[in-house]
Amino acid sequence: MKSGFFRSLLPGLLLGYAALVFTGALGGGEWAYHLAVPVLVLVLAAVLPLRRAPVLALWLLLAAVMLWLDARGHAHWVLNLVPMLITAGLAWLFARTLRAGREPLVRRVVRAVEGEERLQDARVLRYTRQVTWYWAILMALQCLLLAACWALLIADGPMQAWARGWLHVGGYTLPVLAMAAEYAVRRWRFRDLPHPRPHEFIHRLVRNWPRIVRDARDTVHS
Repeated sequence: MKSGFFRSLLPGLLLGYAALVFTGALGGGEWAYHLAVPVLVLVLAAVLPLRRAPVLALWLLLAAVMLWLDARGHAHWVLNLVPMLITAGLAWLFARTLRAGREPLVRRVVRAVEGEERLQDARVLRYTRQVTWYWAILMALQCLLLAACWALLIADGPMQAWARGWLHVGGYTLPVLAMAAEYAVRRWRFRDLPHPRPHEFIHRLVRNWPRIVRDARDTVHS
């Protein structure tokens, strides 16, 4: 199975998934959660390399389990884990590039978005490591908070509404706000340098993200 078709639909799938989950978390009805599960299955098809037989088998297994839970009325079991797993993955991704001999992930982002010449500035080199630490720590703390929210939902306590709201709204809103804050700090700290406009930065980041992650995984510096 080829994932290229699904990948072309990824922006719309992500927007649709976010809209459905937000609707459910804000009291819009269980129907939104039920529809979000098959959309999530398609999102996984878009981001996973389905041309590899083991990955395809894993996706089919996950899809079967997720759709079965959805049909049994347990869509929330699937959806409640998603923000925590995504955040844990991001924390790991940023943190592993801070190990000795590896290039900080944000440095690869700068190279892909703004070009190699931007990294000739020693200030930018230092800043990319600092921002990689910023994201690694923020995502780790967010993961702990999301795990606490997940535990509150299982415990069926009085804070369920807050926990569900943070899982499905705060879990996605915080990274967006953190990115906006970092962008503002960067523009102020390096106000003597030209910067891409926000929409240009996001477009280049999304377009180059698969290569950034792959290179961050494979590149080791002496």
